[in-house]
Amino acid sequence: MAGVYGDIHGRADFDRILGEAMAFTGRILKQNPKNRLVEAIDTELDAMWRWSSGGRAPTEDERKSIDIALLAVREIEPTDDPQVQAFADQLKILNHYFEDWPTDDQAANATDDDFFDAEDDED
Repeated sequence: MAGVYGDIHGRADFDRILGEAMAFTGRILKQNPKNRLVEAIDTELDAMWRWSSGGRAPTEDERKSIDIALLAVREIEPTDDPQVQAFADQLKILNHYFEDWPTDDQAANATDDDFFDAEDDED
């Protein structure tokens, strides 16, 4: 995973990775429909899709309401399963991108330093 947005270098990448993550949760829920963690993640991914579909920019409140990165860190990691680790990594970069909602140029050029600088500005 490179930089705060990993493989997300713009909106098209965000849409693709969001679709991949939604497909992954869909497969898990077909096998285990009562998985509360995956249900929660799936609900948030669906909200991200609804709030950003059709070129819509999510509102600040919508962007702040997503916490799938926290779920990934607390509930999924660490894992020895490379497929599950890749999913957790997707959740983190999706969350960071969605929360910041950068332009394509900002996303393509973002570094971890940008993320830490933004956190310093919040203090």
